[in-house]
Order: sequence, then C-alpha cells, then structure tokens
Amino acid sequence: MNATYAQVAEYAGWLNLTDAGLVRVLGADRLRFLQGQTTNDLRDLREGQGVYTAFCTPTGQLLSDGYVLEAEDSFLLVLPAETWGEITARLSEAVILDDVVLMPLQEGMGLLSIQGSAADEVLEEVGLDAPPREPLAHHGRLWQKAELRLVRNDRTGFGGVDLLVPYAVMEELQTALVATACLPIDNALATVLRYEAGIPKVGVDWSERTLAAEMGEPFIQRHISYRKGCYVGQEVLMRIHARGHTNRTWVPMQAQGEALPPRGTAVHAPDRADVGWITGAVHSPALGGAILAWGFVRNEYTQPDTRLQIATEPPAEAVVLPRALRPAGQ
Repeated sequence: MNATYAQVAEYAGWLNLTDAGLVRVLGADRLRFLQGQTTNDLRDLREGQGVYTAFCTPTGQLLSDGYVLEAEDSFLLVLPAETWGEITARLSEAVILDDVVLMPLQEGMGLLSIQGSAADEVLEEVGLDAPPREPLAHHGRLWQKAELRLVRNDRTGFGGVDLLVPYAVMEELQTALVATACLPIDNALATVLRYEAGIPKVGVDWSERTLAAEMGEPFIQRHISYRKGCYVGQEVLMRIHARGHTNRTWVPMQAQGEALPPRGTAVHAPDRADVGWITGAVHSPALGGAILAWGFVRNEYTQPDTRLQIATEPPAEAVVLPRALRPAGQ
C-alpha cells in the first residue's frame, strides 16, 4: 500500500531514495577544493549546517544539483542517483596535490526522506527527534544502535526530513514507519508533489545543455552564490548575472484539456510559433485536478497570466502561473 496525496498533505509519507549518491569529503584542503567545484559558498558553514549547490561545466551548463553538509570535520555531499557517478569521477580527477579524500558511502547507507505536514511527529513516534527548522539543518542520532543523520529538507512543499540510514537498519526503519501509517510515496505521486513544489529533476527537466541560470530565480537563490571566488562555470554565470537574464526560464503553466502533454511538446504564443517546450506535466490536486505543466519559455512570455498554447492535438490553451504552488522550503 502506498501513500495518497491527502495523506502526505495531512500527515506524511516516505520516499525511497536509496540509490542517491553519498560522499564524505575529508582532508585539510577540503574547503578550498570543494569551494572551487561547486556553485554555492561553503565558507560560512558550521557543524550542523548545509547549503544547496550545483556543479557546472566551464561554460555554465548544469551537471548536477545536490547539497553539502558540514559534519564531523568533513563535508557530506548528497547527490541525485543520476549524477553521483559522474560528479564523483570529476572530483577524483581534480584531486591532484590536494589533501582531500573522497569516501563514497552509498554501499553502507542509503537515503530515505519523510515528507508531509506531520513529518516531525512521525519521527517522534519512531524514537527520533527532528533537526531544527532551518533548511538543511542536521544532526546525528542513534537508532537501534546505528548512527543516522537527519537533515531538514523539503522535497514536496509540505515539509520534510531526509534520513541517511545504514542499510543494517533500513528495512527495520521502513517497517517502523509503516506501523505509524507513514506509507511509501510512489514515483507518480512523487512527481506530482515535486512539480507542485517547483523542484526540477535531472534528466527530465534539465540536461547538460541547460544553463544553471535558466532554472529560474528560486533555483538560483538556493543553489548559486554570486559573491564567492572562482569555481567551475563561474565566469559564464557571472556574465549572465551582470547581463540580467538568460534567454529562457523554466516556468509553471496551467493547461486546459484532459491528456497530459508529452515531454518535449512545443509551446507557442499568439505572435510567435516557437517560444519553448514542455519538460513534464501532471494532474495537480492543488489546481483542482487541472494540468500543471512545467517547461522552458522565452523570457518575453514568462510573466504570470501570459496566455500560451501547447502544441498537442488538439492544441491546449495554457496560462503562465506566478510561481510554484507550494514552494519547497517555505
């Protein structure tokens, strides 16, 4: 049995993200090294804190998003399943004379995320206390004699906590969660929740051809620093920032009709035949079951209430929405 939308909204469910990449970064040069690889500023991190970040090509295209935690005289790097291998290989190649050690952790532990309005109460029921409310605040706790790390991370807009869990107790913890009526969230519901929260997914909503700045202001504010020193891709991102914008932005739209537009479907405007394309769409409970579509649209057409047309058969009218329906982290 899986969680429903209403259960997550009113209580909680959990995401199985055990294929995520988990890497501990150790060594005296770890701050200088990782600071030169990631888009966000790590200098102010203290024990128990974290930042969202991204990795880019030298020309500013996205390779991965993720987050970095300061924990126990090291950094913990948490990456999507789709990118951790490539990013770990890139980091390994960049370590030359640096006092840096990369220690992959995913063979011994996995990521499970409790999401929903009562996520903290669920944790209390299974004998764990939630971390502070600040995004990516975290702490370690013992559970069944195993060391877990709990990280405040909203993946749905309803609030939530990531748990880095040793595999030795993973099944036991999942059983304990189900016993509290906190049920697993399947892929279909996870997609609905992340689109309503405005969270893009690598390989679906962006690719290595996507400039980091094209993902929109919420992504930029969470993942990119314009005050830190040199890092891979910085020159291009700073040039875009100084210019003021990219040519297109990832935005939400409410579309008419019943059938979901396939990924890649073109988006038109009354005065222009090609203004963008769809990256994904769902039937959104927050919109009363209407279609919520996300896609890249030329900046001239990204203002809220702009009317567009999605090139389905028959064509579907769409209107640009002002923002995510439930912005993550708010």
